[in-house]
Amino acid sequence: MKLRNIFVVGLAALAGLSQAQEPAKQEGLVAVVQVSDKSKPGKLKVKSASGKDKFVYHDAGSEQDVQRDASKMKLFFLLTPADMVEAERALSAGDLSEAATQLAAVKEKYKGYLGLDRNPAERAAILELECAVRRLDFNGLKVMAGGFPHAEWLSDMDKRKVMSARILAKGCTGAPLAEVEADIQTLLSDAKTAPMVNGDCYGWLMFAKAHATAAAITPDELAGTISEGNLAAANAAIDLYCQAGASSHGRAMELPVEAMTRAQALLWAMPGVKDYAAKGAMDAGKWGAAPANFRDAVALAYMLKNIFGASNETIDTAAKLYFNTQAGKE
Repeated sequence: MKLRNIFVVGLAALAGLSQAQEPAKQEGLVAVVQVSDKSKPGKLKVKSASGKDKFVYHDAGSEQDVQRDASKMKLFFLLTPADMVEAERALSAGDLSEAATQLAAVKEKYKGYLGLDRNPAERAAILELECAVRRLDFNGLKVMAGGFPHAEWLSDMDKRKVMSARILAKGCTGAPLAEVEADIQTLLSDAKTAPMVNGDCYGWLMFAKAHATAAAITPDELAGTISEGNLAAANAAIDLYCQAGASSHGRAMELPVEAMTRAQALLWAMPGVKDYAAKGAMDAGKWGAAPANFRDAVALAYMLKNIFGASNETIDTAAKLYFNTQAGKE
């Protein structure tokens, strides 16, 4: 029994459980449980978890704490507490700093419920990873993903998310390319694992690989011109960053925009691009004769600036050189 998308929760009629309990007078999280098709759902407060799928509640009839197995119930799920709702609201609104603070607090406050399906501590920990990715906080992500609480209790989908987050953090905090590639290969080559890697997580993996690939290119080369020896790495990184941007493109655009921004910076540093930019404003002739890397760098900069609102010196300079070949055509 698994129920997703939960905003209400309760505990149902348990065999031998007093129906006269009043949830509001007990401490804990409200839960709903239904023992079987013959019983009716009811509410009470769950005091804590006591392992995977085990929960403890206070039985008003016996005045004792009782442990039950949630996995044996017809229905069991926990109501999302108000502070978890607020944390999710902050994340959805893009208030990432506030969301990070609130999610960390929820994760700590409800850690005693780990092991129960869709418990707020686990949910907060998963969203904390997503928040760190959106903040581009790869060092923080490394700590969070590396010490994820009871990752073995997660659903298959969330396990893959944690694994993908670990690889993203590793690739963006100095791990060698060969190590990152090996981790990705392990994750994607498993017939049971690969289907659980969604578009967002695949984008994380490609970003990790792109970052590790681009590490070969020095800051001086990026500010000037990429050397002949690093052209293969640059081209590979550009392609991987574009894959990352396309795969994780969605409602949360921080990582996709960062991926496209890095791809644009690499294109702008390719041989001949800055030299061609010195020719000034484009016309049909100049644009048609421009190197492919120049047109790609300029078009990507124009899109980043005018669609996603991205801005830096490279993007702003390149975007001004965009020439619309369709302007004035019917």
